[in-house]
Parts: sequence; C-alpha cells; structure tokens
Amino acid sequence: MANYKDACQSIRDYIEEKQLKAGEKLPSEAELSKMLGVSRLTLREALNSLKTEGRVYAIQGKGTFVSCEMDNIENVMNYNLGVTEMIRANGHVPGTAGFQKILAQADRQIADRLGVREGMDVLVCSRVRLADDMPVAFTTDYMSNRIAQEFLGNMDENISIYDFIEKKCGISIGVCRTEMIPAKADKKLAELLNIPKETLLMKFKLILNDVFGEPLVYAEEYFRADAFNFVVLRTRK
Repeated sequence: MANYKDACQSIRDYIEEKQLKAGEKLPSEAELSKMLGVSRLTLREALNSLKTEGRVYAIQGKGTFVSCEMDNIENVMNYNLGVTEMIRANGHVPGTAGFQKILAQADRQIADRLGVREGMDVLVCSRVRLADDMPVAFTTDYMSNRIAQEFLGNMDENISIYDFIEKKCGISIGVCRTEMIPAKADKKLAELLNIPKETLLMKFKLILNDVFGEPLVYAEEYFRADAFNFVVLRTRK
C-alpha cells in the first residue's frame, strides 16, 4: 500500500490533471481514499502535509479545497506598503477587476475616521486586487475631500492609491494606523475572490494620514489567508 508521500504526489497530480483552480473542492476523503488505494489514516496524513505546504486548505464540515497556486505574498508590517506595492515587491504582476467609483454618504464610523460630517458625500473606490491574474484581495477606499476631486478624473484602474497621493497630489504620507481582525467570506466576497463561503480572511481597517496626522483615506481590505503572509517585527522597550 502507498505511503503518505506517494498519496501527496498523487493528489498533486490529480489537481494538475483536472486543472483545478484555487477554491475548487477536492473529492471527499472516502472518494480520495478509494481512488488512491490508501487508508483513511494515510490520506489524512497526506492532506495534512499538503496543508502545511499551502497546497490545500480545509473548512470544517465542507471539505478540502485547492489553495492559491503561488508563493504567499509577504509583507513586513513595520513598513507601510499599499496592496499594489506588496504584490509587486513579491515578484507578481498587480492588477484589478470590478473597479468601481461611487459617491456615498458617510455613516458615523466613516465620518469619524475621515474627520468629516456624518451624511456628507465621500468618494468610495472598490476593486478586486489581482496577483498574476489571481484574485487575492478586495479593497474599499473612502477618500477625503483633499484627494477625492483629483481621483474622480483618474481613469487608471490599476493605479496605486499610495502613488496617486504622493505623485499626483503631491502629499507626503505619514502614519498609517491599521487594525487587523479575522473575518469570514460572505457570499459577495466568496464570489469576488473565487473561494468558498465562510473561508477565513484577514481584514484590515486602516486610516492613512499625511505627515501632519490629517486623514487621507479610510480603507477596509480583505486578504486571502492562503495568498498573504504578514510579519510583524517586535523589539523590547
């Protein structure tokens, strides 16, 4: 009977032969066990090994799914990089899909973060972020009036917000306060990111300020956990 390493390779071959894309489901454990001619114990050992490699991931009660076919995009959180810059810095080609610009009324949370009046119109830009044509993040940017008027005329869907602020608006970026929280993909996010519903994501809620501490952008960003690896370097006081 095949050992778990043979089973690992057989599963890799199956994914390649069937041309399974990220987010697609593998057969059940019972089906895989029968298909590969291995025990359930050996199969689980193989699947655990593939999870460690980042090749597959599991959702309790739903099954095992194919992960992103790329090395994780790594970002050291001590440095303030935009999503476009993160993707490019890791050797991938950044892109976007579903680019939208709308005017929306600021609710209390957005108003507080941008320092504007509740109910005031703010420019909102949302888009799926791609790495080598693979959807890896969904971002929504709420812009202050200082940059909104200039951004309304922007026609480049792939533009980096950071580049736009610094190069187009001539504003120096200062501190970015970022809150990181776990989140689950709802139906909309699952469809946009090509992942199963309720997949765990990393959610960032951030306020991007200028060097004087004035808010420029409030953003909510959802990152696929199988595509990004965020690192924090900590030192003792």
